[in-house]
Amino acid sequence: MISMEKITIGIIGGTGQMGQLFKRFFEKNNCKVLISSRRTKLKPEDCARQSDVVLVSVPIEDTISIIKKISPCINSDSLLIDTTSIKEEPVDAMLRHAKCEVIGMHPVFGPNVSSLQDQTIVLCPARTKKWLKWIVDIFEKNNARVKITTPQKHDEMMSVIQGLNHFSTLSVAHAMKNLRISIEESLAYTSPIYKLRMAMVGRILNQNPNLYANIEIMNKKNVKVLEAYIDSAKKLQKIIEAKNTEEFVRYFNECAEFFGSFKKEAEELSDYLIEQMVKKSK
Repeated sequence: MISMEKITIGIIGGTGQMGQLFKRFFEKNNCKVLISSRRTKLKPEDCARQSDVVLVSVPIEDTISIIKKISPCINSDSLLIDTTSIKEEPVDAMLRHAKCEVIGMHPVFGPNVSSLQDQTIVLCPARTKKWLKWIVDIFEKNNARVKITTPQKHDEMMSVIQGLNHFSTLSVAHAMKNLRISIEESLAYTSPIYKLRMAMVGRILNQNPNLYANIEIMNKKNVKVLEAYIDSAKKLQKIIEAKNTEEFVRYFNECAEFFGSFKKEAEELSDYLIEQMVKKSK
């Protein structure tokens, strides 16, 4: 049994927004937290040596180099975790360069959440005996939703959840730019559901573009998914150009059948969100 009161958490990249979120989280859960970044006197190697759990919370493009740098300094009975939104390459690097226990982790939320209540955290245990139960327990104690999977399955799911969705969202924004559509003017013509769609587009565009570039470019499984998306879009375009109502209905019904019972849940959820938007605008 691992006692939380005796755990020292070292966060590499701990002055960043996500690093600060986990600093607050672990301190709230009675852990000692050490912070290392370009702005601290504590070097990453020293932080790794002094920590029971080492959390690498740096941009995706820096993650592998940091893992290589600190891995020789980590005690063999400690735990090394990365927090990137891709898992195969970071987990492989941790296994190759470190002798300690290894878990890949993806917090599927941004750094602005007020707590981990109902937030999803994906864990990819790669080499672990004692630490997996500890980290699952501490997250579940705080009512987070923990999903355990493999790095390969994680990246496959993220190619759709992130890769496909961000790609389609950016494509919509870029098409509107090319068409010279005024966002403000378009909102005067529309229903709340369009405004909700534009809110999701605007939300992404208000974030760091380098983060989204890494999400799109560095997940190798995105290529296949985006090819499928473009093929489907081209098929629909041809149906519309041919004015083929029968084929359009068939295409639509294929999609509806695939979504199954989730369609009803989606309608109820979107109705609720629209209702809240209408109340807010009053």
